[in-house]
Amino acid sequence: MMEILLLVIVVGGALVYLGRRAWLRLLGARGNCCGGCPLGLPKIGLADRPGRGSSEKSMKAAAVFLLATAGGHSLATAELTPHQRTEAERIAALSVPSPTEFFAAIDKAGKPDWMSFYREPVPTTYSTRPRTALNLGALVTDGYVAVEAQDGQQVKNTGKDIIALAGALGVGEDVLVRGKSIADFADQNDWFALREELEATTNEVRRAMIAQRDEALASLITAGAWLRALEVGSRAAELSGEEKAAGLLHQAVLVGWLRGELQLLPEKSRRDAAVLQTDLALASLEETMQGEASAVFGQQRVRAVKETAAQFIAAMAAKEP
Repeated sequence: MMEILLLVIVVGGALVYLGRRAWLRLLGARGNCCGGCPLGLPKIGLADRPGRGSSEKSMKAAAVFLLATAGGHSLATAELTPHQRTEAERIAALSVPSPTEFFAAIDKAGKPDWMSFYREPVPTTYSTRPRTALNLGALVTDGYVAVEAQDGQQVKNTGKDIIALAGALGVGEDVLVRGKSIADFADQNDWFALREELEATTNEVRRAMIAQRDEALASLITAGAWLRALEVGSRAAELSGEEKAAGLLHQAVLVGWLRGELQLLPEKSRRDAAVLQTDLALASLEETMQGEASAVFGQQRVRAVKETAAQFIAAMAAKEP
């Protein structure tokens, strides 16, 4: 029964994902916002995406709805066991917006020099799995930065590092084919396909983590990706000085959701040093982002986001003795 349930979740999620991508391609296409998707919105937080509420409760409800409709069966929430509800909620977590949408909005607001946001190469081995997961997430965001810069060689270099870190987590085999696709699309300068491939690679790694009952690592991959994205976004906003670019950093709902994911982890995972540091960084960002979404997100708050995110990413990526 559990295998059938998981199959329904995966197939339903895949149909939704493929349908959305096909619609974007039909509307115009390759790498540009069509105006009818979340890229055209002023914020990219969970609350701002069509069909998704602003609270964790609404995300859980959406997962249950998917379970009830994807297979053509009428399932009430009460008919799901606690374990099944947990699985549904974890699959729903895979639909959190990706940094590529955030970067598309940033590019539309100010056309930054994306190459200026490159980092020095980071290690591909770490002493703990949580740090490895955080750095894997950050590397995926580096891949998105390289795509925005339309730098095929940088995309391929980052792709190799992503495969190496995925291997360190025991899921390298799951993404080897993706690595080849990333290299092929980079050679073809197919930036739209590269965005999709990076997102698919991340989701495959997270699904593998969940299948291994290692939800902690799946949550940390997402957190690492978004903390790196906020570092890049805040630097872009600071350099542009544009109020619209600064306003994109008001992602309190998203940051709060990421913190909530960490709180759902087993106690042993929550005590890990990397998890504690992640929570502290997210708590600081959440405090900076508090207030009405319409409030002006001034340069002081932009710098606060940049400093918090940059310090965290540097600390996690630092070479260990």
